[in-house]
Amino acid sequence: NWDIYALQEPHIRPNKNTISSPKFYTVYPTTRFSNPDRTSRAVTLISTSISTNAWKQIPFPSPDVVVVQIEGPTSRVTLVNIY
Repeated sequence: NWDIYALQEPHIRPNKNTISSPKFYTVYPTTRFSNPDRTSRAVTLISTSISTNAWKQIPFPSPDVVVVQIEGPTSRVTLVNIY
């Protein structure tokens, strides 16, 4: 079992959403609403077993990049999903 998936070229439906499990938070690029004409080519899925208090999305000006920072008790990890 994996807690985080970094997807490239996910299937994006006409409503601009991808398909995912209810057991995951779907994290889209931060430009998703500011540039709705550009399709997201990177999506990150984070397990709902990871508290939303433990991670945050970092803004990045590209529809092809998702940046998430996860913080633990002693360290911080930045995950960058680049198409």
